[in-house]
Amino acid sequence: MNSIRLEWKQERGGLFVWLFFMVLIMGLMMAMFPVMANQGMEDILTTKLDAMPPEMLEAFSLTNGAILLQATGFFAYIFQYLFLAACIFATMKGAQALIKEETNGTIEYLYAQPISRKAIVTSKYIANLVLLMIFWIVLYGAALLFIYLFKEDGADFVEIIKDITLMFGAESLVLLFFYSIGFLFSTFIASSRSTSGVALLLVFSTYMIGLVSKMVEDYEFLRVLSPIEYAHPAALLEEGVSWEYMVICIVGSLLALGLSYLIYGRKDLRIQV
Repeated sequence: MNSIRLEWKQERGGLFVWLFFMVLIMGLMMAMFPVMANQGMEDILTTKLDAMPPEMLEAFSLTNGAILLQATGFFAYIFQYLFLAACIFATMKGAQALIKEETNGTIEYLYAQPISRKAIVTSKYIANLVLLMIFWIVLYGAALLFIYLFKEDGADFVEIIKDITLMFGAESLVLLFFYSIGFLFSTFIASSRSTSGVALLLVFSTYMIGLVSKMVEDYEFLRVLSPIEYAHPAALLEEGVSWEYMVICIVGSLLALGLSYLIYGRKDLRIQV
């Protein structure tokens, strides 16, 4: 509990900034939905999308243009990009968890306490995971609020809640995976100042692999290397959850955490004199 309270004091400023911009962008993009939901726009979407290559439509989740005229479908389309940002946030949270103590010179105080390295890893993992959960729950609430405000007439909000809950539930496992991989990186990267670069490289490289797997049929097998594709918002709405990918996320997260215990337990900590 003390570690959670400490992490909250140290990280709440950054968390609030991330949430402010994520919620702001979500709200502004959802405010565009009423303009989309009219017959004229449906005709434009159908005409323009039919002229695009099928591979391009698949890559950017536009194979079913009509779904953009539904609040949940439109939200799923815009949220694929916000989900990218959420994955970057999750990776950064994990990557900063352990190394920031060495970078800030506070590892001496922490290591002087009657606490084992295993306990340090456990407390840091749980404390930062709680922050990630707060981040995700706030976005979930904001999503429901904005969809309720801008949904089309006659839409069943109960069904909308079910769809959004499914979406956020599946995507939370992908976030857990990126968080755990970032946490693993935190055991051996040199400084917390490099965490942003690590997060961007990891997330965007896997995102690009996913695009290639959808655009080039011969490389479809690469999808397994793109966790973002495991819980793509539009695919979740149309196809449901791919449970084999969820299992991969859970197993991968546990393996990353196990390796973190192993590496950190043998690591030579940098003590500043």
